[in-house]
Amino acid sequence: MIQKTAKKTRFVDNGDGTVTDVDNNVMWVKDDTWLELGRQVTWHESQDYARKMNEKKFAGYGNWRIPTGSEARMLFDAEASNADVEGGEIHLSPVFSPKCGFSTWTSETRGAKAAMGYDLRSDYEFWLAKENDGFPSAVRLVRQLQDAATLKDGEPRFINNGDGTVTDSETGLMWKSDDSYLELDKWVTWNEAKTYVQVLNRQYFATYTDWKMPTRKEVQTIFDPANPITDKYGDTILLAPEFPPGAGQTCWTKTLHKTDKQLAIRFQFYNGDYKWHRMGLRSHGVRAVRSPGK
Repeated sequence: MIQKTAKKTRFVDNGDGTVTDVDNNVMWVKDDTWLELGRQVTWHESQDYARKMNEKKFAGYGNWRIPTGSEARMLFDAEASNADVEGGEIHLSPVFSPKCGFSTWTSETRGAKAAMGYDLRSDYEFWLAKENDGFPSAVRLVRQLQDAATLKDGEPRFINNGDGTVTDSETGLMWKSDDSYLELDKWVTWNEAKTYVQVLNRQYFATYTDWKMPTRKEVQTIFDPANPITDKYGDTILLAPEFPPGAGQTCWTKTLHKTDKQLAIRFQFYNGDYKWHRMGLRSHGVRAVRSPGK
């Protein structure tokens, strides 16, 4: 007799108005703003809503926030069926309350004017003016299950060393607190990024000569969805505490393509994704790192 293996449950209803996404280590509010407020909200109102939820410690937590674009896309499940406020189908797990909004605001922005929303009807991204009352959206709040900025004992994970560097106590990596974009005020190609790091070593920056370009895995460790700051253009980037605002939205890495030697990975601090890009492309910048333990 063939025994069927039970399918792993991805979403868990916690019974307190929250839903845990086990696969992605995040927790969602079960009801969105449409269910809570009975109307759509502007992007600015979504920020106020998150602040109020944190002030009252909803479900016992004070770190609720607007989801990143990547997190919003996690909600979409082509095989799942739920109903929005108009009775239309949305591809959202039925563990979430029905008759909700069909879209959610995200933390991704374009300057001071526009923000990205995500539509659960058809896996669709759209951009709207933040203050646009004519075409608003709902928002569904999320929180990280573990605070990326603190260690298990509650101590701060990132330490400002007072010399232009930041140490990550969890990984042991030391980062230059400013990226090349903050320092040079211009975008750089991959080769220019490499040269920038080489100059840091020749100048004995912070007394060290082993600065390097980060790998994709290394730079991903300082991406922090719970800590939104702005880049020079006013766009939202998600970067660990102790790093100053004004940095580039993206960071070149030394991770190269195995077959196409003209491609390198560029990490995106506005959503936590990464893509292969031509090394001759002038991107935002690079953030130098060193591995003291190696």
